[in-house]
Amino acid sequence: MNNKRIYVNAVNCHIGGGKTLLNGFVKGLTGITETVIIFIDERFQPASTVPDTVEFVKVRKLNRFFVGFKIRAEAKKNDEILYFGNLPPFLKFCTKNVYLLLSSRFYVDSISLKGFAIRDKIKIFLEKVYFKFFLGNVSTIIVQTSTMRRLLEHTGFKKQIFVWAFDDIGDISHVSNVAVKKEPDSFIYVASLLPYKNHKRLLQAWKSLKDAGLNLRLYLTLDQDNLLKKWIEEFVRENDLNVYFLRNLKRDQLIKYYENAEVLIYPSFFEAYGLPLIEARKYHLKILASDMDYSWDFITPDGFFNPHDVDSITRAVKRYLNRPDTLDQIYTPKEFINKLLST
Repeated sequence: MNNKRIYVNAVNCHIGGGKTLLNGFVKGLTGITETVIIFIDERFQPASTVPDTVEFVKVRKLNRFFVGFKIRAEAKKNDEILYFGNLPPFLKFCTKNVYLLLSSRFYVDSISLKGFAIRDKIKIFLEKVYFKFFLGNVSTIIVQTSTMRRLLEHTGFKKQIFVWAFDDIGDISHVSNVAVKKEPDSFIYVASLLPYKNHKRLLQAWKSLKDAGLNLRLYLTLDQDNLLKKWIEEFVRENDLNVYFLRNLKRDQLIKYYENAEVLIYPSFFEAYGLPLIEARKYHLKILASDMDYSWDFITPDGFFNPHDVDSITRAVKRYLNRPDTLDQIYTPKEFINKLLST
């Protein structure tokens, strides 16, 4: 038995993309001889069988602060420590290998917080201060994209930065012929209900498409309960849009929609990873995405648009469907004079 231990602080990862990545990480531990101790939120439930070498330590929300002290008390010099939840430890450890898995762009980029609640703005501001102040306590930062590495380098971080992306999709050989099963002209957007995910412009574009005679089906995940969710539900109802809400789906349920939908549409303003783009490509979906840096890190979109412009989103969908807009006509000077005289 290998005497080295790996300590993982993942107490912030029980929902969304963090949960998906943590489940993938746990799957990857199969066959590892090192003892792995993972501190998790008490609500986290592993999606797969846990190897015998892995020990979960469930932590209540109010006790998260003390996890670092417990790791420091137990860890030896040859052990490795991985902080899984974006923020570095506030303690220094005796081990030389202290990793931070960074999956949030807020801490390394200048991003508008328009649309966020005051409470969330304050939280992000304080987390950015914390991130900058304690970043020196890690030896290595792990990011998923070259874009994130460049942003991190611009902050002045001088230590190791690894671009190590992974996903939790696993074997999808059973969907090798999925293209013949696709629901025609069906779109899906998998995203949390945060302002930068750009749901409002997407739905405004869907209304424009309906007004143009294209009442297209859109599957939309709705996991959180907030003001944006209420706006989405009301807007869809008032405009009678062909939008189906996917509420609190389990992983295997979401995969069924990936298998059946034809197009992933992804209007987010920014991402650190953009995991649904990777998932969509593996499940043979076409992809219409924001023309932003993150959209080009792993894939080449089948179409792209300006996410700040509703008309641009609308036109991208029409182009994909081979339904171009009617273009404005240019008249000759004589035709212009004739029209002027005929009015």
